[in-house]
Amino acid sequence: MEKRKNIIIAREGLILLAMVILGLGIYFFGRHLNNVYLIQHSAAKSRVMQNMQYSLVGYAPYMKMMSMGLSIAIIGYPIIAAIRFIRWSLKTLKQKEN
Repeated sequence: MEKRKNIIIAREGLILLAMVILGLGIYFFGRHLNNVYLIQHSAAKSRVMQNMQYSLVGYAPYMKMMSMGLSIAIIGYPIIAAIRFIRWSLKTLKQKEN
C-alpha cells in the first residue's frame, strides 16, 4: 500500500509541476513578445502615440497571453484536480449501485 501512495504522490507532483512550467512558459513567452513589440515601436513613439488604437491593438494579444499563462500556472492544477475528483466520484457511485 505504501508503494501505491508514493506513486499517487509522484503523479500528482508531476502534474502540478507540468502545469506551473506550462503556465510560466506561456507567460514569459508573451512577456518576451511584448518587449519585442515595445522595442520595435519605441523608435516611432510619436507615430504610435498619435494613433493610440494601433498601439493598443498591437499590445493586447501579448497581455492576453501573459494573463493566460499566469492563469494556467495558478489555477490550472486545481481545475484538473476538480475534474479528476468528479470523474472519480461518479465512477465510485456507479460501482456501488451495481
